[in-house]
Amino acid sequence: MIVMSHRNYVVERYNVCFVVTSDSVYKGLKPDDIKPIAESIGNICRGASLYSYSVVPNDAERIRGEVIKDVEKCEVVIVTGGTGISPRDISVEAIKEVAYRELPGFGEIFRFLSYREIGVDAYLSRASAYIINNAIVFIVPGNPNAVKLALKEIICVIAPHAIYELKRHH
Repeated sequence: MIVMSHRNYVVERYNVCFVVTSDSVYKGLKPDDIKPIAESIGNICRGASLYSYSVVPNDAERIRGEVIKDVEKCEVVIVTGGTGISPRDISVEAIKEVAYRELPGFGEIFRFLSYREIGVDAYLSRASAYIINNAIVFIVPGNPNAVKLALKEIICVIAPHAIYELKRHH
């Protein structure tokens, strides 16, 4: 008899949507360093497929609108940018308003892993995760290294089981 741990219950495939929040990338003033990461999501996360990719300005309505649209099609939505402490960093507040549940562990682990890489500046990150509909929305800093860290160390590891858990009672 094979005994499977609870964590072995996973989905094999899932869609990922990216929402890049950046005034400068949106206006074309800065190159989009996140797109190559998003386009290689299938190589980074087993079973993941990039479903959609969008760039929006730091505007709560636009961020919320894009995420609400994306949670209908993607089990994982990754919002990059807007996690700092400047007045323009509004991604967390925009998403929190429409979420029905928070996953505080994501931000805690992300800051811990970031601390090991960049030191005490990790404290200033408000990276977080929420549940909206049947999707997990991860909000990560807009720095490409931070996005890769979040994907490789946390999101890709936990997403297949977390999605299974979200869907199993529906």
